[in-house]
Amino acid sequence: MDRISFAEQMWEELLSMLYEGKVVSTFKGKATFTVVSFSDNGIEVRIASKTNEKKSLSRKVMMNAIYKLIDHIDGVRQKMVDPESRLKLGLLSLLPSTEKVRKVEAKRSVLYLILTSETRKKLTE
Repeated sequence: MDRISFAEQMWEELLSMLYEGKVVSTFKGKATFTVVSFSDNGIEVRIASKTNEKKSLSRKVMMNAIYKLIDHIDGVRQKMVDPESRLKLGLLSLLPSTEKVRKVEAKRSVLYLILTSETRKKLTE
């Protein structure tokens, strides 16, 4: 499967898993947001820690995050992305094709979001 088709499939899976009103943890797990609505154009969320603040996660930005996941064989390191991207990657971590992995680097535990081996195999077929 080519990279573009694979990214499109991940986007479709993401939309099919989410529904309005669902509370979702962010990638760091320190905050949550509620899905307000979603469509082919993007996902609108309300951040739980801030009253009534709505944020739209566009399809383009989400696809960029998916491409980043696909391109990094060792995963997307938590510190490589800005806080808003962590929110987006938090959505992605719900997909059955991704998993969170801790690795030790310079005596520190670092959290990565990676594609599962089954998913990576499917991508390279």
